[in-house]
Amino acid sequence: MFASRLENSLSQVEQLLGDVSAALLSGEPLVLESTSSALRQAVAGLSGLLQGPAASARLDQALRQRLERVSLTLSQQRSNLLRRAVVVDRALAAVLPQAAQAQTYGNGAKTSTYRGGAARIYAAMAT
Repeated sequence: MFASRLENSLSQVEQLLGDVSAALLSGEPLVLESTSSALRQAVAGLSGLLQGPAASARLDQALRQRLERVSLTLSQQRSNLLRRAVVVDRALAAVLPQAAQAQTYGNGAKTSTYRGGAARIYAAMAT
């Protein structure tokens, strides 16, 4: 009973890991969100099955190796998701530069940056 539940749960996690990898490559955010959520739930279920010393004593070498591969893949996917988040943040900053806009154009207050400088034609606009 325990072995079949563990096998089913582990197989589901492995399948969902593949689905999340495919969703990362495809760039479909809705698919990535749904598969990541399903993976999170499946990993939580698998973790629940593996709680306690009795559960770890029942694992044979093949299951231990599969669990190690799952752990490694989860770690790699977490790193890939972090990299993806940085890329998305940078792309959004390029399209909607909110912080840079305040630095570049000022916060709306009148400044005298151009007064007495080489760009005097802008002095009237700055005041």
